[in-house]
Amino acid sequence: MRADVLLSTGDIVGYGPNPEEVVCLARSVALKSVMGNHDYAINNIGAEKYFNPHVQPALAITRRLLSDTSLDFLAGLPRNMEQAGIFLVHGFPPASFKTYLFMVPRRGIARVLASMNQDMVIVGHTHELACYKLSRDRKITSLPIGQGKILLAPDAKHLINAGSVGQPRDGDARAKYLIWDTASRELEVRFCEYPVEEVARRILDLGLPETYAQRLFARSR
Repeated sequence: MRADVLLSTGDIVGYGPNPEEVVCLARSVALKSVMGNHDYAINNIGAEKYFNPHVQPALAITRRLLSDTSLDFLAGLPRNMEQAGIFLVHGFPPASFKTYLFMVPRRGIARVLASMNQDMVIVGHTHELACYKLSRDRKITSLPIGQGKILLAPDAKHLINAGSVGQPRDGDARAKYLIWDTASRELEVRFCEYPVEEVARRILDLGLPETYAQRLFARSR
């Protein structure tokens, strides 16, 4: 299956050892992305105080590796967007790139979803997969989501946490990404192998936090 549109929920940079190459690739494939908290902090030095202490030197290293063109690209990312009937935001709708999904009680998720014009909302930020369904009677439920395909009900709204391509925190180092078929309403979650050891070594060689490398191996697949 070939995707018609490539979307990202943000944090294009901030954790990995090749930020410049990643931004160049994103631009070359016309990736449409919202702004993540790391994308924001790269161009707003004062924002570093809102991160954990070990993140601050990582942002400085990442910033040095980025060209002016890439910095401008990140600075121009929107807080949210709608594409193909999907509403995207990094943290929590409508426009927060700081709020984690797990910080919001279910009644809050239900209230926000009910207010949305779109029936599909996709977020990131937690680096873990999650799926919530809001039925017509305003009942909010959590649906199991993992590798494979699920069919989403046409008479409900859904909020999906897309997981993470480069820095997963669910105990599985494989990159996660979604394919959404707007016609069939089938959501496919794909897990993709990549050279974890090489990425971890480059993270450490650059002086990025050791945690960024260690997370890649915390698996029990």
